[in-house]
Amino acid sequence: MSDTEVIITRRAKVAEIARLAGVGTSTVDRVLNDRPHVSAATRQRVEQAKAAIELGAQPVARSRPWRLKVFLPDEAGPSTEYLAACFQDVGSKGNATIECVFTKKMEPAVLSRRLRACAGQGIDAVAFQALEDPRVSDAVEDLAAIGIPSLALLSRLHSSSLVGFIGIDNRAAGRTAGYLMGRLAHRSGPVAILSGGQLYRAHEEREIGFRAALRQGFPHVKVIGTYCGHDDIDGNDRETSRLIDEYPDLIGIYNVGGGNEGAVRALKDSGTAGKIILIGHNLTPKTQGYLLDGAMDVVLHQNMRRAAGQAVDALIAHLEHRDFQLEILPVEIITRENLQGATFG
Repeated sequence: MSDTEVIITRRAKVAEIARLAGVGTSTVDRVLNDRPHVSAATRQRVEQAKAAIELGAQPVARSRPWRLKVFLPDEAGPSTEYLAACFQDVGSKGNATIECVFTKKMEPAVLSRRLRACAGQGIDAVAFQALEDPRVSDAVEDLAAIGIPSLALLSRLHSSSLVGFIGIDNRAAGRTAGYLMGRLAHRSGPVAILSGGQLYRAHEEREIGFRAALRQGFPHVKVIGTYCGHDDIDGNDRETSRLIDEYPDLIGIYNVGGGNEGAVRALKDSGTAGKIILIGHNLTPKTQGYLLDGAMDVVLHQNMRRAAGQAVDALIAHLEHRDFQLEILPVEIITRENLQGATFG
């Protein structure tokens, strides 16, 4: 994702790694030699401590680094996987060890249980891709009551106990998609919205913005409805195929969530790729390819590396009782014409 060369200043000693990671030297030895009987969380801490030392990071003067836990949805696509990798890279700064955990997608009961399970684990703070559900909100309140702050990633959650939100202005992103759809549409006709469901506030905000922009500036483009593909490749394939069959005059699709591959597959199978406008989110190797071959017209992107860095900085500042200004990430507009120099970060 990045061409920046990693320069190792020196080789970390086992005792140094153990001290920074807060584990024994035997545990470090097992991790470095890829031996079994080490949990994923401990392995991540050891690897981050090793990277911090070898990259010359200067950890905060504490008895141990802050322990942060990040919850992301499983099987959510390459952009989410890249976000997890970015968190691991941020952990190499040395002032925090970051454990990324993938939870079952679109399952608020599972997410709320995993959040509550942080109690008694020595976790200092958590960040998570929020699902709009009272069980998740209650879990955030329970963590706050025992001194574990939480931060919402990429999608907002209504809770006064949250440290804040890291991500783009999703309503503005939706309005941008609506504006671009209206400008790209050379004739009157129907457009459809693909959504992951009702659990991500980000998806709702994008849909609201998209509809508003079309109503305001492009009345010749009519939204026929929102179709749930569950943020899933097969689900989006199925819904897109049904749309193409039912609306032969369809002029555009806006996918507010993941699973772009499914929409592209249906368009290609039906011979309508490049004829039906497709606007989606997040630049990845796959969406980059779709832009190049004309299957997608626009990708609205948010910088995942910047999101990870801001999330960690905000949580640590909160833990250390320092002021920190949360910034809304910019909505980047990527087309095939400006791909050179664009990064997945």
